[in-house]
Amino acid sequence: MHTPIYFDYNATTPIDPRVLEGMLPYLQNHFGNPSSTYSIGYRTKEAIEMARKDIANLISVEDGNVFFTSGGSEANSTILKGIAAKSSKKKHIITSSIEHPAILKTCDYLRKHHGFQITTIPVNPAGIVDVNDIERAITSQTVLVTVMMVNNEIGSIQPIKEIGNLCKKHNIHFHCDAVQAVGKIPVNLKELPIDSLSMSAHKIYGPKGVGCLYLREGVNIPPLILGGSQEFGMRSGTENVAGIVGFGIAAKIVQEDLYFNLTKIEYLRNLFLTNLHTEIEEYLINGDIHASVPSTINIQFSGIRGESLASMLNELGFCVSIASACSSTSSKLSHVLKAIGKTDEEIRSSIRISIGALTTEDEINQLVRHLKQSVMRLRSFSPKYQMSI
Repeated sequence: MHTPIYFDYNATTPIDPRVLEGMLPYLQNHFGNPSSTYSIGYRTKEAIEMARKDIANLISVEDGNVFFTSGGSEANSTILKGIAAKSSKKKHIITSSIEHPAILKTCDYLRKHHGFQITTIPVNPAGIVDVNDIERAITSQTVLVTVMMVNNEIGSIQPIKEIGNLCKKHNIHFHCDAVQAVGKIPVNLKELPIDSLSMSAHKIYGPKGVGCLYLREGVNIPPLILGGSQEFGMRSGTENVAGIVGFGIAAKIVQEDLYFNLTKIEYLRNLFLTNLHTEIEEYLINGDIHASVPSTINIQFSGIRGESLASMLNELGFCVSIASACSSTSSKLSHVLKAIGKTDEEIRSSIRISIGALTTEDEINQLVRHLKQSVMRLRSFSPKYQMSI
């Protein structure tokens, strides 16, 4: 059995040992309910507030504007449904064609069940929206613009500051899904005109099952979950204390290591691409590496199926992601790759490789070597390549 070599950091990250160590006391001795009025309850409440401060520092906001959730999806649903619930007259939302399903499916829900009109802005081949397209889509009924900061499949970085300024000019709420951005690139909300932002702990070497929603001062929405009025009334339910503590520690660590990791990952990405160019023919990068985070490489290999390549690599101990579901129906193919103009065949030939803080140069070299062997083997069965033999 091979020790897995992990190249799917966009899906989730391994928990940092320092995070786990900090969480353990809150899974054992420090078990008090934060709403309790005795000492062990106070202790857990203090731990939550310390984590809130560390997460707020990561994105340069006041800690009172950070509200804990179960993850990025809940944070996205909370703000979209909250804005919709407050808007009795304006019923138009603008989003992009490459958003995470947590955004797109919530928009579709609001369209089907609450009469909202959804305008989906296309992206260019690099996976980036044109701010002018957003401005042209704005109407007197527009209540919300929601655009992600970094795409989870191709890593494209959106012009968030320009979009935020546009929304501010038109007095429209701007929400940003930053799940794939925080910890990978600087996110400073003192410099970005964002009204709300979602984050997730397990993308930054923290635990699964916890995230947060930032709300700019003055933004008031009804809660998604009702009950005991935890999180200042924004999110009821007994807090996931250990998860929140872990989130806070992870936020502090990624803030301290941000520029070191960014430089290291960019070097490893360039090493991978250089070696790939030397070893393998007929491949194509999906998107534009010059307009994306260095941690994400989405790549198509002519003449093979991405799921077959990912399966073969898995047998060799490498974890990569495929760009399509294991289905022959085009409706199950990556909506992101479709949005940047890829054909069904190109999408089925694609895999996603994502690099993280723990990736090593040796792992990059091993991946390229086994990629070459696997691609050559799969192409030996491909009618396209058999004809050229």
